[in-house]
Amino acid sequence: MDTLPWSPGLINNLVEILKTGILLTDNGGWIRFTNHLANSLLGYPRDYLNGKSIEALFLPEDTRVFLPNILKLTRDNTGFDGEVLLRKKDGTSIFVNCCTALYKDKSTGNELIIFALQDITSFKKMEKKQLESERFAGLGIITDQISHQIRNPITAIGGFALRLAKDQISPEEYTHYTKIIHSEAKRLEYIIDRLMEFAHVHPDRFSALTLTDVFKEVGKVYQPELERNSLRIKFPDSKTLPAKPLYGDLSLIMKAIRCIIQNSLEATANDGEVMVTGKIVKNQVLIQVKDQGEGVLPEHLPFIFDPFFTTKFNYLGLGLTMAKRIVQAHKGHIEVDSVPKEGTRVNLILPLDRRQEIRTKLLQKQPPAV
Repeated sequence: MDTLPWSPGLINNLVEILKTGILLTDNGGWIRFTNHLANSLLGYPRDYLNGKSIEALFLPEDTRVFLPNILKLTRDNTGFDGEVLLRKKDGTSIFVNCCTALYKDKSTGNELIIFALQDITSFKKMEKKQLESERFAGLGIITDQISHQIRNPITAIGGFALRLAKDQISPEEYTHYTKIIHSEAKRLEYIIDRLMEFAHVHPDRFSALTLTDVFKEVGKVYQPELERNSLRIKFPDSKTLPAKPLYGDLSLIMKAIRCIIQNSLEATANDGEVMVTGKIVKNQVLIQVKDQGEGVLPEHLPFIFDPFFTTKFNYLGLGLTMAKRIVQAHKGHIEVDSVPKEGTRVNLILPLDRRQEIRTKLLQKQPPAV
């Protein structure tokens, strides 16, 4: 069988008709070639990227670790295959699946790094819609509970409003009825606020922070009550907290801790104490809230994270559910250990960094930066 005539023209034509963006860089990461689809995906005119560093296409936070690791894996003939968020010429970002490979010219010894890019923006949108569908499906499951929670104050407001509409009521009755209507309206407002808060748990402000940052902000919330000695909460001394950073959404982590603390306060008598601690164990953050309260009955433990589950009168039962959602959004989990009449210990366990290690830790020795 005759061999195919692998002329440069044929190769160029093959590269151009591929439904894949192709970039070629030298071993130092300097771009030598881009095909039409790569230019189109990234919004650059033909040949504009030639001679530019591949760094120009990566987000600033990915040029310190992620990109050097991709280059190292490729130079080691392992290659990389995964999702990457790249910068377009207009400053916007695009999700692509990036595959890399090393090509070595046997005759010259020259090496080229091949970047193959597939646009996965539509896939990411579908993935987001799927997550939203699952979230709303979860909300649909608890529609009956939501209706029950809202129906009670509305019924009370309607009933007492009808009484006010009567021609003859005493001033005392008028005052009594309006107080009830106001109280039920505040209750309804509280329920709606909590439901909105529950439905909008979306970590989107991930950043580096420390346990000192977390407990400093949580402490501010309780500081007025602590100064009046109306609360017995013991927070860790900032001097004893590890300085090693974790990666998460500060406001949501605070909210999860507050939900657990509030639950402990409600279960603890006036002379009881709620103790909050924090430490780092290997690659995990352990935040513990321990109380000396009434504890949880064994038959109730499987349900404590279910929406609207509560054994307390006039409580909504969303705090622990929200805390669990927040922790799971950080790829962590919650452990609960409780003994009736003795107290409860809740552990919030979070990874130091929910990102993959290739994005956070340099792979051994790296060559000079491109």
